[in-house]
Amino acid sequence: MKNIYSQIKQLGGFHKYIFMVLFFITCIVYLYQEPVLYGEKLTISDVRSQGIIFGNYRDNFIEKYDDYPLWYPYIFCGMPFHASGTYRLQYNLETIYKIIPGDILRRLAKGFTFNILAGAIFMLLLLRSYGLGYYASFAGAVAFVFTTKILGTPHTNRIVTFIHLPLILYALRRLWDTRKWIFMVLLGGVVGSQIGSYHPQVAYYGLLMIGLYSLYRLIQGIIKKETWDRLMTTMGMTGVSLGIGYYMASIVLMPMSEYLPYSIRGVGTSGSGGGLSYDYATSWSFDWWEIFTFIIPGFSGFGGNTYWGDMPFTSYPHYLGIPVVILAIIALCTKKDRGDYWFFVMVLIFSLSIAMGKNFSILSSLLLNYLPYFNKFREPSMILILFSLSTAVFCGWGFQSICDVIRNQSKPQWEKILIRIIIGFGVFTIFILFFNESLQNIMYKIYNSADQSTGRLQRFQNPQQINYLYQLRYEMFYRDLWIALGLIISTLSVIWLVITKKISSQLFIIILILMTLFDLGYIGRKVISPMFSNISRQEMEPHKTGIIDYLQKDNDIFRVYPLDNRTTNEYSWFGISSIGGYHAAKMANYQDFIDKNFFDNLNFLRLTNTKYAISKKRFNHPELILEQSIQGEHIYRLKNWLPRVFLIDSVVVSQEKLETLNLIKADNFNPVEKAILTKKIPKMQFNLEGSKVKIEHWESEKTIISVEMINDALLALSEGYYPPGWRAYIDGEETEIYQTNHFMQSVMVPAGDHKVEFRFTLPSFYRALFISRTIFIAVLVVLLGYGIWINRQRLKLT
Repeated sequence: MKNIYSQIKQLGGFHKYIFMVLFFITCIVYLYQEPVLYGEKLTISDVRSQGIIFGNYRDNFIEKYDDYPLWYPYIFCGMPFHASGTYRLQYNLETIYKIIPGDILRRLAKGFTFNILAGAIFMLLLLRSYGLGYYASFAGAVAFVFTTKILGTPHTNRIVTFIHLPLILYALRRLWDTRKWIFMVLLGGVVGSQIGSYHPQVAYYGLLMIGLYSLYRLIQGIIKKETWDRLMTTMGMTGVSLGIGYYMASIVLMPMSEYLPYSIRGVGTSGSGGGLSYDYATSWSFDWWEIFTFIIPGFSGFGGNTYWGDMPFTSYPHYLGIPVVILAIIALCTKKDRGDYWFFVMVLIFSLSIAMGKNFSILSSLLLNYLPYFNKFREPSMILILFSLSTAVFCGWGFQSICDVIRNQSKPQWEKILIRIIIGFGVFTIFILFFNESLQNIMYKIYNSADQSTGRLQRFQNPQQINYLYQLRYEMFYRDLWIALGLIISTLSVIWLVITKKISSQLFIIILILMTLFDLGYIGRKVISPMFSNISRQEMEPHKTGIIDYLQKDNDIFRVYPLDNRTTNEYSWFGISSIGGYHAAKMANYQDFIDKNFFDNLNFLRLTNTKYAISKKRFNHPELILEQSIQGEHIYRLKNWLPRVFLIDSVVVSQEKLETLNLIKADNFNPVEKAILTKKIPKMQFNLEGSKVKIEHWESEKTIISVEMINDALLALSEGYYPPGWRAYIDGEETEIYQTNHFMQSVMVPAGDHKVEFRFTLPSFYRALFISRTIFIAVLVVLLGYGIWINRQRLKLT
């Protein structure tokens, strides 16, 4: 081991970076061996239910129209496709990866491997900027990228957004330290890349971090009596960086900000004001008990059915690692004079407090009500990525503290303190050994209390099942407790041995880094392995059934109601529209009908162009006719179903949501006789005698209708009302679209024969696309050009 250390030490700075990068590559390949070595596929439910289905629509649309899909017609009576984040057009870090052939990227699972490697490099840069040695920086980078917060997520857009955080902090602090324009450009590019990675919540936390750090440096500057010119110049440069980031991410922000007022994230659910309701926004709150998972991964179960914390469900614990936490605590106790120490302490407290959500209701209510955009996001526990980042920084500092003690041959009471702590944990270990049964009883009571408060006990039919689950949980906890105690004593012992010169510093560095890697790698493999499976893409795709075949033979334009599973997106794969589906940012107007349980209302089914209801259950209903029974599934046809477009007799005006919903729900409401609009129109009554309407051409973003009418009429289209995108034309002349029956749209058509066209177009999308491309290319050119110039200057000096 000493020989290895000596060979590494002899390497130059650049070569040490190369060695560390190669080491990280080896570790990442080991962790993600399923996709990289064995070609296994990511098989989590989101990939099957959304990723493959939406991706198929995107690819087919681009191939057919040579354009970008902007509207998705197959779920919830239609919704924006790109603006809702369903289709990701990126100009970010991952765009640079495209210089590598696509087949190689797919085989190497670049969303995981490349991004985690990039995160490790960014963390090395950040820690080196604080003056840490290579080994301390390496330890901190390991602590950041191999935490379960990163390894446990199967969502690659979340990973790539996570790994920007250390580079943002690096560029920001270098900007404050030097006021050089290149760091202003770098910060702007990194912010734009993070926002452009399509995870707004994590990007929002990145902006909060920028705000906190700028405030911290501003206060620090005032205390140190720096000139206002210097402080305001730096604040101004930070503002310019945010401007660069905003415009570079235009392709995300502009369409998304347009959609926000019409989305559940902007309007609110269940009658709330702007943003998500309190219960929904805090549904994935961290639990005070779960703090123990930072060092005992199995304390709250290990995800899935064994999880007993406050969140509805989770797939992994928030494990930080024993050596990592010990090194971080050492830094917290010894490095108070290091630059930015109090900033990272503040981030630890700030992020943990916010992560608690409803379990720290005073703070969460305050932020949800007063912090701009905070109420647009759920899962407050996601901010723990900032906690992980800060812990990793302290880990690097702690590692460096020990190296400094060894180098300076100083022992500031460390030897005695460490011995006492080791003895204390040894005694605690013996206590656990002898009082195992008492500990088990305590944990069983905690499990029961947690399960009762969350309603999980209702899932089980008998006490034997509950007892088996509790036994499984306790076994996981008890095993991980022993591992944790072993690692604590081992880590502290290694530190004591090197301080007392029982082992060399070289051996200490190698042992501690390997312990950290094995600790995090062991848990990392446990969370990564279940995400992948040896399955082909074809096996993950929805399978065609007899029901699908029957529906595809029907030439009408209609929607279906999947009674047994209305959140499925599978019908979309076959080009069949459904009134159900799943999306995390659906249209708010449609969500109102879901919240009020309208799916069982016949008026709503008629308005949504529902022709068929599908169920595995057989039943009798006066308004449903059994059409076919195929392979255990039954197709029921709605007797008086309405086509996608239809004419309406009369209009009433209602600007109150609840009033509109009650009118639609009423038994005496007839969708053909009456439409509910939000504003008055020139005529409120119509004579439809002799009128004809027919869809001549239908595409997802264009519908052409021929009408023959003796009198003026109101023509309704059962498609989601979205003013930023939908335009209507009568014989080529644009006409106004009215919000109709809360979620759909209609136009006034004069008497005579006409062609009516509904067309979805978003000029803002193409404007944003141009801006993002331009800024992205400009930032790349500036950074590359500056790097080449700096390199030439160094060569001249040598």
